[in-house]
Amino acid sequence: MFISALLVASLALWGKGVEAAFGLTTNSGTYVVDAGSANPLKFTVDRTSCDITSINFYGSELQYQSTGSHIGSGLGTATVTATQSGDYIKITCETSTLTHYYVAHSGDPIIYMATYTTAEPSVGELRYIARLNADLLPNEEPFGTASNIAGGTAIEGSDVYLVGSETRSKFYSSERFIDDQRHCVSGSAHRVCMILNQYETSAGGPFHRDINTNNVGSYTGLYWYMNSGHVQTESYRQGLHGPYLMYFSRSGTPSTSIDTSFFANLGIKGYVATSGRGYVSGTASGADSSLKWVIHWYNNAAQYWTYTSSSGSFTSPAMKPGTYTMVYYQGEYPVATSSVTVTAGSTTSKSISGSVKTGTTIFKIGTWDGQYDLLPSHASPPQFPPN
Repeated sequence: MFISALLVASLALWGKGVEAAFGLTTNSGTYVVDAGSANPLKFTVDRTSCDITSINFYGSELQYQSTGSHIGSGLGTATVTATQSGDYIKITCETSTLTHYYVAHSGDPIIYMATYTTAEPSVGELRYIARLNADLLPNEEPFGTASNIAGGTAIEGSDVYLVGSETRSKFYSSERFIDDQRHCVSGSAHRVCMILNQYETSAGGPFHRDINTNNVGSYTGLYWYMNSGHVQTESYRQGLHGPYLMYFSRSGTPSTSIDTSFFANLGIKGYVATSGRGYVSGTASGADSSLKWVIHWYNNAAQYWTYTSSSGSFTSPAMKPGTYTMVYYQGEYPVATSSVTVTAGSTTSKSISGSVKTGTTIFKIGTWDGQYDLLPSHASPPQFPPN
């Protein structure tokens, strides 16, 4: 009896703590990917719909079982194929206007993703939503309970709920794109984080916001909104959205510096490697030094941004070649606009200067930072470019 008990305990530890074999299993209706990670991660993709129907991490089922995780509200049907080459597994889901990728890299507790589009979905929302087990992942980070509507009563459509004496909404999980590199859901033994390398093919600019997480009671939603139908401030961009990824951990919060350069070798539609990009560097000057300064570049194909240093110096992210409108903000208030052309493999020098904006007013509350001072901190600020 004692030996049997030890054997059962040993098998349990083996199932949780020993690195599994990296690999792809093809079944009649599903692909099953074993990430081969030290904390075992195995996920299942439906071969008809492209939905993730199971996420087993460290011995626990994290996927909500009534509805899958997917693009939009689900593709319905797609042509779904899978390949394994060396340390990589790629699942490709294709429709007439959208191609979605799931990628696994041997040893990483990560589901890497990217989404290529040639047209906006008819519902006006291009998002990925992971519908996760609310019993194991009830918490929303860093948003607290503001967007947790579990057990609440709807008081405005399906967006605003009364929970006890609090008004809550899924939109309260929003964070400005420029500050949103990672958002997570968690429980006592698991954490899942959506990590975003960039928003280059999204729409809205650096101060745009959208839903990041939402515990609805039956499941906890972990989102990435690429193009939103909630508030459209400029034309939607098409092309490759991502890479983006879901990182699975037991308790620690992962770094946002995740190398996805290997996508260049995977045949991903629309992927532009660093070698095919360029940079802009320079110095900003003249705006209100009591506020943070932001430099924003955009055209019809891409958008980028960065904070300047305290001295005003800046270097852009790696940008696709092209000519961009370049905007300089004090806070969220534009103080100067220019134009710059980016060339692959080189850094363009471009400084920008503006004057402190004070405006001509009879009555003013707050500072010229481009934000509504009378709104609560979770409210969405005005967007740029405006409609």
